[in-house]
Amino acid sequence: MSRAERPGAKASGYRRILWPTDLSPLAGAALPHALRLAEDSEAELVILHVLPSAGTYGALETSGAIWDRLDREQRAWAKAELRRLAEQVKAQAPALRIHCLLRQGVPFDQILGVARRLRCDLIVLATHGRTGLRHMVLGSVAENVVRRAPCPVLSVRPASLAAPGSR
Repeated sequence: MSRAERPGAKASGYRRILWPTDLSPLAGAALPHALRLAEDSEAELVILHVLPSAGTYGALETSGAIWDRLDREQRAWAKAELRRLAEQVKAQAPALRIHCLLRQGVPFDQILGVARRLRCDLIVLATHGRTGLRHMVLGSVAENVVRRAPCPVLSVRPASLAAPGSR
């Protein structure tokens, strides 16, 4: 049975679309694209947020109690934001199936792991589009995902970041 013939898959063949978000306005620029594709193909939309681990900040020598409290607060905030996002998406697309996930670790590793485990057919994410030294220093979650993803990736560069005259 071809992908397009499977239950829940329309002509696009998408059954599960992953939208990773850092809960910023930049990441939100990719949401309309993910929503439209999920609606058009009747696919499930997986919303993923990755919390950085305390080790990311290199402050493991600091009191464990402080990091535990900060981690709990950050996790509670992220869960509330994911619930708010899910409600917002449901208001726009009531028939859409939504699954929210909260993970902790290196963002691109977690995105790739979730895409593999859930057998996502597409990843839709925003990118800053940085180049040169800023790109080398800051790295790029989007670039790492594009290079290693187990499925196609739609990289969305918000219009506000597009070069003048490139529209």
